[in-house]
Amino acid sequence: RAVLAAREVRATLSRLEEAGSPVRYLTVDVRDGEALASALREVREAWGPVTGIVHGAGVLADKRISDKTDEQFDRVMTTKTDGLRALLAATADDPVETICLFSSVAGVFGNAGQCDYAMANAVLDHVASAERARRPDCRVRSIAWGPWHGGMVTPALAERFHRSGVELIPLERGAAAFTTELDAAARDSRIVVVAGDGEAPSYGAGDPPAAHVRVTSATHPYLADHRVADAPVLPLAVVLDWFTGAAGAWRPTSGVPVLRDVRVLDKVTLPGLENEGHRFTVHGRRRAVGPPTGLEAELRDADGAPHFHAVLDFGAAPSDEETWAGPREGDDTERPVSYDGRTLFHGPRFQALRTLRGVGSDGAEATVVGVTGLGWDGTHWQTDPAAVDGALQLALVWADHALGSACLPMAVAECRVHRRGPAADSLRCVVRARKVHDTGARCDVALLDPDGTPRVELLGVELVRRPD
Repeated sequence: RAVLAAREVRATLSRLEEAGSPVRYLTVDVRDGEALASALREVREAWGPVTGIVHGAGVLADKRISDKTDEQFDRVMTTKTDGLRALLAATADDPVETICLFSSVAGVFGNAGQCDYAMANAVLDHVASAERARRPDCRVRSIAWGPWHGGMVTPALAERFHRSGVELIPLERGAAAFTTELDAAARDSRIVVVAGDGEAPSYGAGDPPAAHVRVTSATHPYLADHRVADAPVLPLAVVLDWFTGAAGAWRPTSGVPVLRDVRVLDKVTLPGLENEGHRFTVHGRRRAVGPPTGLEAELRDADGAPHFHAVLDFGAAPSDEETWAGPREGDDTERPVSYDGRTLFHGPRFQALRTLRGVGSDGAEATVVGVTGLGWDGTHWQTDPAAVDGALQLALVWADHALGSACLPMAVAECRVHRRGPAADSLRCVVRARKVHDTGARCDVALLDPDGTPRVELLGVELVRRPD
């Protein structure tokens, strides 16, 4: 094994040099801070300061917890965590521009026999988030790799993955994914990379793992300004963001799904935000009927009661390009929006509508700001929930014009996210009327980027008259 490893090292060094890259190969225990610092001093003398770090060290000692020794646990854990601590300490005075940590999907989904390995990689993911916040000009990634076809995956382990239906990442595809991540802009420091052609990862015969959310005044302070009848209420727009985030964790290679049949089953009031807050879980399950590319999702409270539902369609065809025109009726002069406490009950941190331009029976148009403009904290947005809530607020304004009654959004037939993450600028928002009836109204809503491209489309928004 040692002879084969040495041959592989020499072959790799030769290929790097043939490609025009000077290279040095030094062996050191990455956990030994003094030895590591000494090796890097030798490098700096020849090449100057360190500008990039790739931390790929890792060892395995797969056993169930009851069979694992302390020495085995510590070796697996410290190779990842103490190794990273030593690397960051040894380069504290260097102008580091790139930090790339090799994490694992074991830290995302877990894996039998790998409690230590999963914990160590989860630590890497969190340190990457902290380093990205501390070094805004540094490109920081923690890549949660699926199993590769080589390296730590022995033939016996590869056979085990095969029996479990887990595809191995070919070396050339893994290398391509690695260079892509170092070259691309990303909204999050953690990236999940698995093999496959867009199909769902295997969860055996069961459903995907639940996603957990804790809501307090510290984690979600802005929710205090989303009050209906003097009680904070969980907004549909925030739940849409959670569903999209869960979908990305469950099927990381499948892209953003279309959310269909989104329904508010039972509104969630949020008393006691400033105390212990509230815990929610997003549960996914395979669909009993319909295409195999879909999952059903539910948001449940701490008692297991469902409050929101959606179908996540990963196989939806792209929507046709269409032009979203403003209303034909009404005054198109821009004017400020009145948050009067009736139609628009939203406090300052939810006042996403900035200017109103035209409200008629056929629709409405306005300018909307998102999480950036409203100062919401957080870096893990899948959509822009503040802007999406602003879009639903414009739908309420239109419904009040059409019905003469205050409403609440209770369902969305189809939510299409064309561009993920927060909007950098204000957005144009257009409401298109579909139907008005005794108990409410239905419309389509779109958020459009400055270039006119739809960012989010909410089709078939059901607005129901408020009981009060």
